[in-house]
Amino acid sequence: MWSDFESDVVEGRYPLGKLLRSEGRCGWFETKFNEKPAIASLIESLNDEAILLERLRAVEKVSDKNVAAIFATGTTTLHQTPLVYTVMEFTEENLEDVLRTRTLSAEETKEVAGALLNALKAIHKERLVCGRLEAASVLAAGDTIKLRSDYLQLVPQDSPFDSHAAKDMRELGSLLHQCLTQRPLKRATDGNDPSLQLLPPPFVQIVRRTLTGQATLDEIAAILEPETAASVSTPSEPGLVLSQAANMTPKSTTADSPVRQSDPSRKNADPAKEENPPLPGIAPQTTRRSPLLIVAIVLGLLLIAGFVLRAMLRSSSAPESQAKSNAGKPAQTAPRQLPTAAPMAAAKPKMPAATNTVALPAGDWRVVAFTYNYQDQAEHKARTINQRHPDLQAGVFSPKGGAPYLVTLGTATDRTSAFRLRDKAIQEGLPKDTYAQNYSH
Repeated sequence: MWSDFESDVVEGRYPLGKLLRSEGRCGWFETKFNEKPAIASLIESLNDEAILLERLRAVEKVSDKNVAAIFATGTTTLHQTPLVYTVMEFTEENLEDVLRTRTLSAEETKEVAGALLNALKAIHKERLVCGRLEAASVLAAGDTIKLRSDYLQLVPQDSPFDSHAAKDMRELGSLLHQCLTQRPLKRATDGNDPSLQLLPPPFVQIVRRTLTGQATLDEIAAILEPETAASVSTPSEPGLVLSQAANMTPKSTTADSPVRQSDPSRKNADPAKEENPPLPGIAPQTTRRSPLLIVAIVLGLLLIAGFVLRAMLRSSSAPESQAKSNAGKPAQTAPRQLPTAAPMAAAKPKMPAATNTVALPAGDWRVVAFTYNYQDQAEHKARTINQRHPDLQAGVFSPKGGAPYLVTLGTATDRTSAFRLRDKAIQEGLPKDTYAQNYSH
C-alpha cells in the first residue's frame, strides 16, 4: 500500500521519493525540505488527527542535536486516504541494522548511551517520552546519533510523568544490553540476574540501576562518565559507531574525540564556574556499592562450586544406585557403551512426529497485515486494501471475539500458502512487518 504513494507530492511542496520503510500505519519516504534531503513520515489518520498533531507539534519544540528535528507537520489526503505528515531531518541508518551483523564494543556502546541520555533529557523537559525505546529508533545523521522523533508520545498534564519516564529508563538498560550482546533483556529480568555480571564495566551497574525503574538520567550519566559527571552531553562523533558498521566512510577518523582533548582556552577555568558542575553524591554512591559487588561475585562462585560438587556426588553415586536397582533382575543385554549411542537411536523415531507438527491442518494459518483496537477501524482498513489490491482479499479476524481486531489477507490456509501470500503482499507495498501465524487452539 505505502509504495502507491511514491512520486506523489504532499501539499504541493514535499515530493515523495523512494519508500524507505513502513510499519503498521506509518510509512517513511525520501523527500526534500528547502532543497535538502529530508524524510517524510506519513501516518494514516483514523479520526485522531488532533491527537497526532498535538504531540508532533510538541516535538517541534525540542531542539537538541541528539533528537531528529521536525521541520513541518500537517494533514493531507493522498489516494483518498487521510494522512498526518511530518517532514524530518534526513538520517542514513539505524542501530537495528547494525546489531543484526555484530555487537558494539564497550566504547561504542558508551557513545550510544551518552547520546540517548542527552536525547531523553531533552524530550522529558517537554513531557515527551519514547513509549518504546528500541534499536530501530536510534538513528545516525552524519556523525551524530539521534533519537527518532515522529513516534514520541506526549504525556497529558493530568497523568503522572514519573512512571512514563521510568519505562524509558528501563528500556534504555535493555537497549544497552542489546548493544553488547545483540539480545534485548526479557521483561522479567531484574538487577540480580547473574547474566548481567558478564557485561563490561560500567554497564553492569548501569543496566542494574535502570531495571529498578528508579534511576535518574543524571545518575546514569555520572556512572557512564564518572570523571566528567557534569551533564549528559555526548562525544561529538557518536555517529561514527553506525557509519563504520555499515562500511560507510566517516567524516573523521581521529583517534581521540574532541570531547576528550584538552581545550587550551579552558586551562585556567575555575571549576566552580563550570556551567554543569559534577553531580553531588553520585561518586560516593558508586563506592558504597563496591562491597555489594564483591559479595555478589563471592556468592556466584560459591553457587558454581555447589553445582560442581553436587554433580560430582551424583556422578559417583550413580553406579552404586544402578547396581542396587539391578539387584535380583535379569542381566541387561545392552553393553555399557550404549548410553552414548542410545540418545541418537531414540531420536530417530521422533523425527517424523516433529515433522508432522509443522505440517499443520489447513485452516490454521492466517496472514496479518494490521492490528486495531476497534472493529470499525479494522473494517475501514480492509476496505481500503481491497480497493487497491482486490487480489489480497482483506478481511477482519478477531481471535478472541473482541479486541484486538486483525486485518487479515486471504482465507485461513496452510503454513506454506500463508507465507507465500505474505511475501506477495509485501511485494505489493503492504508493511514489511506483515506476518503469518497459526491460530489453531
